[in-house]
Amino acid sequence: MILVTGATGNIGSQLVNLLVTKGAPVRVISRDEKKVSHLDPAVQRVIGDRHDPSVVRKAVQGADKVFMLAILFDKNHEADRLLIEEAKQAGAKQIVMISSATVRLEDNFIGRLHREKEELIEQSGIPWTFLRPGGFMSNSKQWADTIKSQSKVFNPMGEGKTAPISPYDIARVAAVVLAYPGHEGKVYELTGAELLSTPEQVEILSKVIGKPIDCVDTPAEVAAERAIASGLPEPLVKSLAELWVLARKGTDRLRTNEVERLTGQPAQTFETWSREHRSAFV
Repeated sequence: MILVTGATGNIGSQLVNLLVTKGAPVRVISRDEKKVSHLDPAVQRVIGDRHDPSVVRKAVQGADKVFMLAILFDKNHEADRLLIEEAKQAGAKQIVMISSATVRLEDNFIGRLHREKEELIEQSGIPWTFLRPGGFMSNSKQWADTIKSQSKVFNPMGEGKTAPISPYDIARVAAVVLAYPGHEGKVYELTGAELLSTPEQVEILSKVIGKPIDCVDTPAEVAAERAIASGLPEPLVKSLAELWVLARKGTDRLRTNEVERLTGQPAQTFETWSREHRSAFV
């Protein structure tokens, strides 16, 4: 039995479908029964909060593998700590965690939070696999409002390039490492195959939706002020601003071929992803 947390998200929802297709027994945990009501009848459902020990205990019972989508902002990592402890008591043989490529950056807040969660798993003694993706292609959906209202994208990264990855590709890798042995104790840094600047991504989106989009260069500090004003937590924004500055300097161009190596199929291109999600921008 494979327990999938975050089963209603960009990665988890696609992972559940992939595992069901492979014929793997799957269980999900969700606070909202309506959000998992559409799943294949073969998928077991545990409804409740991941902070509730009785709910988590029920979810991990008989699950030999756990897919853990960490709860990023959670006091003392309470929910993730509980999941790990209950999984150990239940005899879990593997935890596959979605971490972050920012772990490799010194003193980055997002990276530090993810590393602390990795350490909790390591200390548990449960065999583990850490997936550390870079930026998601789906992050571009944050541009949707200004594309629709102003035909503009405000860009704090200048001409800096990254290799964004499709959540579907992360799910494909997760399905492989959950379904097949030999991945215990491994860390996989996951990116897309293309290094693209924000202006290049905007140009692709413009072609896909069939209208011009102006990519407006915006200083990182200005973008950070706007993000904080919109309600994002200041530590998160500070961490993002650090990444924007690194991208502007061209000093963090991580690109790997792990998706193709692990799945046998190339990573999705940004154009393909954009065509699949065109409706979000029009």
